[in-house]
Amino acid sequence: GNGLSLTNNGEYDGMIMKYSEDGEIEWAHGIGGDDWDEINSVTEARDGGCIVGGYFKSSKVNLGNEITIVNEGTKSTSDGILIKYNKDGEIEWARGIGGEKWDEINSVAETTDGGCIVGGSFHTDIDLGNGINLTNKLNRDGMIIKYNVSGEAEWAQRVGGSQDDYVESVAETTDGGYIIG
Repeated sequence: GNGLSLTNNGEYDGMIMKYSEDGEIEWAHGIGGDDWDEINSVTEARDGGCIVGGYFKSSKVNLGNEITIVNEGTKSTSDGILIKYNKDGEIEWARGIGGEKWDEINSVAETTDGGCIVGGSFHTDIDLGNGINLTNKLNRDGMIIKYNVSGEAEWAQRVGGSQDDYVESVAETTDGGYIIG
């Protein structure tokens, strides 16, 4: 609708589409490269934009406006992806989240400070910048990461034991804490 179309760049691409209250498409974006890429979670932001999270197996994902996210892993592994769009569908910031193996974002929630909390899983150590690292214990570990309004990591926690562990859902609680599942 509205003359918008999306072109697939590889195996599977993620997509994000904003509809008006009347069901008209206002804007849309494909998110993908030459392999399998998926959006697992989207949340509305207080500024009218949205935050999306998922994963990408492509070697890189070109998001337009000279923004490219590069997969840190080997062929056929995934990195998490986190993108903040403004109310007009323009990217404010984007992050690839991953190491050498399987990493993904399963859930995203905006926080009262305008940042976001994300949950997912990671299989190797990850450098998130700002001196913040996630250290993998053995198999897949769950992870939660708190980002500020500019998309910079503020803190991160590994969740799990000696087997595969995943964080599938995150939310901020009314007392300013966070709950995960």
